[in-house]
This record gives sequence, structure tokens and C-alpha cells, in this order.
Amino acid sequence: MLTLLKYLIEIRFRKYVSKGDYIAMMLICGLYIGTAVLAYFNYAIVKGLFYFVFLDVILYHLSRTDIELLKVYKHYRIVLWFEYLLYSFPFLVVLIANREYVGMGSVVVLYYLLSFIPKKQSTVVKYPFSLVDPFWRISFRKFKLLWILSLVILFSIMGVRYSNENLVIGSFVLAGILTMIPTFERERETEIMTSVLSGREYMEEQVKGQMFNSLLVIMPVLLLVLAMSFDWNYVFWGVLVLILPMCNTILKYRFCRSELKHQLFIASCLIGIGLPLLAMPFLYKRAIRQLNQIKNVESKY
Repeated sequence: MLTLLKYLIEIRFRKYVSKGDYIAMMLICGLYIGTAVLAYFNYAIVKGLFYFVFLDVILYHLSRTDIELLKVYKHYRIVLWFEYLLYSFPFLVVLIANREYVGMGSVVVLYYLLSFIPKKQSTVVKYPFSLVDPFWRISFRKFKLLWILSLVILFSIMGVRYSNENLVIGSFVLAGILTMIPTFERERETEIMTSVLSGREYMEEQVKGQMFNSLLVIMPVLLLVLAMSFDWNYVFWGVLVLILPMCNTILKYRFCRSELKHQLFIASCLIGIGLPLLAMPFLYKRAIRQLNQIKNVESKY
């Protein structure tokens, strides 16, 4: 059973960890433990939100496709139970340390009952995103971003309800980060080469598509906050976060042949408090030139 548990854990994190990469696995374990330690020392502050960490396991179980395969093992329910307890062990320790025995027991029982939930037929959610960039629909389905957006909306409601402006602003920032995730995906160069658009037209079409799709994500948060608070200052934050996907789209095509350079530039923006973004007009022209080079078209730039 221990070997089976090991394989199940590796399968869950295979999107982020290559086979045999034990250092990366240790980093993931450290992230879980570090989060639990921070929650323990700030439990009085995060107490009302702490149980959200257990949603991770519940959402993972509901999205699993290997349950039918596991049923060939006689004690598969016990295996699933132990697997989920391992994922949440650091957080269960936090509950025990704070004498939240009822909450801890409820989580443990809930994890066991998860295996009795009948598996529903998967339904395809139709997203209203523009197909100028198909990676929006792909990313939202692949990474379950709709669930994360729901949490962002919940945080914004809590921020307005308890007059916590920082939580509301943080919700806008999180929504902006969500809109950046699809812009990290890259189409193949052959797709760019077969486009009838010039480099400039292709770039403008992509930026317009990103802005439209980003508005679909940010507008629900913004409208809800405005309806609850009537504070029009939040419009500034709603508009400001739209810059994130636009800039990342430009960077994607400027460094379309080097993901490492793309990531290093973003890191430099974080370290330099956004100062490298002042070069964005220059990078925009360089991105158009890069697209024209891929299309083998001469550019006046």
C-alpha cells in the first residue's frame, strides 16, 4: 500500500515535477509545511479562512479520472483516505495544536466519505472567451481557473463586508494574475507563419483579444465590489490590472523563442518594482520585428 501511495502522490504532482526529481518534491513538501507554520503563528488572524486549505483535496478528488482504476484494489477507499490525509497532514497538525478537535475530526471523516461520492459524468463548461487566443479556454480547463476565480470573488466580498481595503485590492491583483496565465502559453511558429496578418496586425489582434478576455474575468469582480461599496476608486485598480496581460502578451512575442528570457524579465520587473516596464514601447516594436522575422517579412522597424 505504501508503494501505491507513493505512485499516487507522484502522479498528482507530475505536472510540476519530473520523474525522479526529489529536490522538487522536497520543495513542494516545504511549501506545504511552510504554509502550515505561517498559519499556526497567525491562526488568530486566518482562523476564519483556514478551512479553505482543505478545499484543495476536495477539488482534486472531484477532478480525478483514475478512481475506476483504483477500484480493482480491494481497499482503495483506505488508500484514498491515507493519500488525502498525507496532503493535509501539516494543516491537521495546526488544528490539533490549536485544540480544534471537532474541526480536525470533521475533516478526517469528510476525507473518508469522499470515496463514496458517486462520480458524475464530466460536463464541458462553455467559456465565452475570444478564440483569437484559444489558450484561454485551454488554461481555464487545464488549471481549473474558474474555481480560483470563485475564491477571488469571495475574497473581494469579504474585503468589502469587513471594510478591508487591502483584501479587495489583493482580489484585483489575483484576478490580474489569473489573466496572465493564458498569456504564458505559446503557439507554434508554423501557426504564426501561416497567418495572413502582418507582424503588426497579428500583435494588435492578440492584444485586443487579451483585453477582451481579461475584461470578462475582471468585470465580475469590479462590478460586485462597486455594487457593494459604491467606491469608484476601485475602478482604478480594475483598469490597472488590465495592464498585466497586455504587457505579458508583448513580452511573450518579444521573447517567443526563449521562455527563460521571458521569465527573467518578469523577475527583473518584480525586483525593480516594475521599472523595466518603462521599456514596453520599445519592446512592443521589437516584438513586431520578431513576428515579422518568423513570417520572413521585412519590417520598416
